[in-house]
Amino acid sequence: MNAGNSIPWSRIAVEGIAIVASILLAFAIDAWWDDRQREETEQVVLRTLLNDFQGKQILLSDMNTFSEAIVESVETLLMAASSTDHALSEDSIDRLIGDTWWVSNEAVWDSAPLNQLIAGGNLSVISNPNLVQQLAELQVAIERVKYHSRNDSEFHENIMTPFMISNVNMSQVTTTMRHRPGHPELTIQSRNLGVSEGQRHSELLATTEYQNLLVAKMERLSDILEVGHPGVEERLNLVIEMLEIELDL
Repeated sequence: MNAGNSIPWSRIAVEGIAIVASILLAFAIDAWWDDRQREETEQVVLRTLLNDFQGKQILLSDMNTFSEAIVESVETLLMAASSTDHALSEDSIDRLIGDTWWVSNEAVWDSAPLNQLIAGGNLSVISNPNLVQQLAELQVAIERVKYHSRNDSEFHENIMTPFMISNVNMSQVTTTMRHRPGHPELTIQSRNLGVSEGQRHSELLATTEYQNLLVAKMERLSDILEVGHPGVEERLNLVIEMLEIELDL
């Protein structure tokens, strides 16, 4: 057999190993790069959620103060209605009625980052399954408070507004409004609408119909304060704590 025709098995084996090794290395690099990209994407998502939820904590405090101030005004009016010798002036009654005119806004609770994750089916971006579960439960809590806020808004639009238009001198009431309930730093510049004043709303306060309206308003605010807000607060605090751990903050 001619020695010149012998097959260089050793060289072929070395080259084959080198080719296989290079392919495996390429796969490993691709996998590493994909993992790194997923980690970076997850970090961006987690940071975005954290910023949004920290804003919701501030909102929760603000809305608690707002709703509690309205409840206090409603209670003051009801107590005055049940007393023949209350010390409230007509101007004070007008201002308290103005407080009850404010209404909840469910839209402030929308969380664009969370909606994007859940509605878009992108929760798989987050690697911690427990965090995913808590985010889903937070979304349920937010929907619950939005439901109660919606009830207050619909009551305001469909029942309270028609009654107020028919029975209250709205120009007189709005003239006395000085600030957003619970937030004296947010001053309201009342306009002089040129409508005559002088209606005694204490007489309205003495009617059963208006008292029932106030009770119904307070019930809706109680749902927000005693059911909606506590549920959001509990989940919100837990999720923020978990996000801070995930982000090593």
